[in-house]
Amino acid sequence: MALPLANTYLIGAPKSGTTTLARWLAAHPDVHFSVPKEPFYWADDFPRLRAHYGFAERRSYEALFSSPEAASTRIRAEGSTFYLYSRTAVPSICAAVPDARFIVALRNPAELLISYHRTQLVALNESEQDFACAWHRSLSGRPAASDPLDPKQLDYPLIGALGAAVSRLLSRVPRERVHVVSVDDLRVDPTAVWQNLTTYLGISDAPAPNFLAHNSSLKSARYPRVRRLAHRPPGLLERPIAGIRQWSRTTSLPGVQRAKQQMWQPEPRPEVTPEIRAELATYFDADIRLLATLVPVDVSGWLR
Repeated sequence: MALPLANTYLIGAPKSGTTTLARWLAAHPDVHFSVPKEPFYWADDFPRLRAHYGFAERRSYEALFSSPEAASTRIRAEGSTFYLYSRTAVPSICAAVPDARFIVALRNPAELLISYHRTQLVALNESEQDFACAWHRSLSGRPAASDPLDPKQLDYPLIGALGAAVSRLLSRVPRERVHVVSVDDLRVDPTAVWQNLTTYLGISDAPAPNFLAHNSSLKSARYPRVRRLAHRPPGLLERPIAGIRQWSRTTSLPGVQRAKQQMWQPEPRPEVTPEIRAELATYFDADIRLLATLVPVDVSGWLR
């Protein structure tokens, strides 16, 4: 007998409120949300990424939804943001779960990339501290000096091209099985976003979640050497540290959660010059106009 899989996928974009939406859903009695939020299992064109997070094999992924509680829950969900950019994830999901539903969160590409660049520094994929330099390097096609889990993670034009990503998604999935959330609406009227989301999923909007934002980019590693050891360990230590890393992501022990919080320190909001913002707006202008024809949210404010 086949084990149940997720039937709902929060597939991106990164830094567009997906962690907030995931936590809202995880608190609902009719929803089982995977821990960790992003297993990346279906993105087999990001092989090192999903291996890093411990879900390169089907049995490890199925275990996320194998508990009696998960199997009996109406909504089983996960939130791997790179599924939006993967060429294989959505087709593979649809083949395995024909009635799968997808949630897409969107954000102005300029804001998205500035915030996303900070997260890639934290994740040790990026080493260029200056966003403008990283952006121009990516435009030129030059490889990064760092060791990203996947080069596509540092393809900033790819990550910002939400119109192209949504167009690709809608070419594979019927429109009625795709729900779109704008981070602008998430900020201005989270109650309406929650009500629309629960209506789409066919669950009650009660109890209402705590309408707080989560996973801010305003942090950096307090202990950079420890961070590097945990996420880029030398060869002999890679397997045991990967096991510890995976356990820390899935355990609910309060002491572990407190220790993980202590690993971070606050950072000021990343800023770029008006010239770089204008350059980003110009670069993504045509893609935003494409997006406007595809989604029922107002993205006109993102245009140059």
